[in-house]
Amino acid sequence: MKFTKIIILTIFTVVAFTKISAAGHHSVTFQYGGEFTNLNVVANGNFFSVSGAFIGTNRMTSENGDIIHLNFMCPALFINGDGNGTCKLKDAKSEDFFILSWHCGVDKQCTGDIINGTGRFEGATGVWKWWNDTGWGEGGGTLLTK
Repeated sequence: MKFTKIIILTIFTVVAFTKISAAGHHSVTFQYGGEFTNLNVVANGNFFSVSGAFIGTNRMTSENGDIIHLNFMCPALFINGDGNGTCKLKDAKSEDFFILSWHCGVDKQCTGDIINGTGRFEGATGVWKWWNDTGWGEGGGTLLTK
């Protein structure tokens, strides 16, 4: 009887620790596509500045295989090919969202920090890296949730 209790307690402890240590910590990969809208352009000679909103969809896959479809809207400013912006990425099946603050270099390599969110993304953090090819791209990183 005592041996059975020890085995049950050991199994319970291992399962609980595994769930706690894995909860909310996810490596993700993603692909996205969209288009710039409401463009404002200032250009003269070799100077070029454009601002607008990038609107589209993102298909994100977590390390455990879960797929999350996100709709996004990203106000952005690019000056001579170097861009900065923020995105609101909203779960396509709910009103839950998170914020991404990003930078893309003239080489089309981008990095971003996940700042926070609502609902299932409340308290979210993470770092993403991707390449951007004028309206679509793909990359990966982390999405850490509570």
